[in-house]
Amino acid sequence: MSLNYQLSIDLAALRGLTAQVAQAIAPNVQFAVSATAAEAVQRWQQAVMQAKLWSVEKDAYLKSIRWEMTSQSVTANGLDFAAKVWTDYRLAPDIETGRPARDLKAVLPTAKRARQVKSGKHAGQLYLIIPFRHNIPSPSGIGAHAPQMPAHIYAQAKKLAASTELPLGSKKPATRLSATGHVVPQKSYAWGGRLPAGLAPKKQAYHVTDLYAGMVRFDTSSGKQKSSAYLTFRVMSQSSSGWIIPAKPGLYLAKGVSDSLLPTFNAIINQAIQTGS
Repeated sequence: MSLNYQLSIDLAALRGLTAQVAQAIAPNVQFAVSATAAEAVQRWQQAVMQAKLWSVEKDAYLKSIRWEMTSQSVTANGLDFAAKVWTDYRLAPDIETGRPARDLKAVLPTAKRARQVKSGKHAGQLYLIIPFRHNIPSPSGIGAHAPQMPAHIYAQAKKLAASTELPLGSKKPATRLSATGHVVPQKSYAWGGRLPAGLAPKKQAYHVTDLYAGMVRFDTSSGKQKSSAYLTFRVMSQSSSGWIIPAKPGLYLAKGVSDSLLPTFNAIINQAIQTGS
């Protein structure tokens, strides 16, 4: 889905022009339309940069905003200059106009890696083991792909004995048949240390535990470059009461740019007409 962001102007001042006047003011009007479209792109991108969005969304949105002239001619009926500023980023409509609440459990019946509970009162139900990555604290306080853990959590997490992903097939068969009928890789691990529960408050009262309970550290060093990855694993099952992303209101970034730019646009057009004629 694309989100078209278009500017409209009051063309009353362009009606009834003689062919000679239309030819005279055409370069000014063309410049005014193209310059305003370029300004709209800059303002829209600036609004996206200042918005509270994940960096991956933000980067993709910024790169998708562009403009083009859709009409630029002098006809017998007057001037015909138009530009379009738009994005085709797939999440732009959600960001602009809002996102409805989503129940993530709805993906379980079609999830390629879904597992099935073997026994107990939830036997037969589907579940997934979801990894969550936690970034280490940084001076900026901004994480690129995951939330940053608090400094006191990191102080303990970096001391954990490292967990290791074993070669496929070393402890279990290299593949398994998922509950939804897909053949998928079956990973095995040699687990190291884990953080205990209670080092941080629960993010929500209905959560079973805090975000960092059970955190493990994987050694991701390469050569002389030392690094670690910190992950927690949570189970999402059909019997879970949570895993619902709440509705999010729209940011209306494009509308804000349009509303603020239109008065300037009309003033520029009128000035271009007066100067050219």
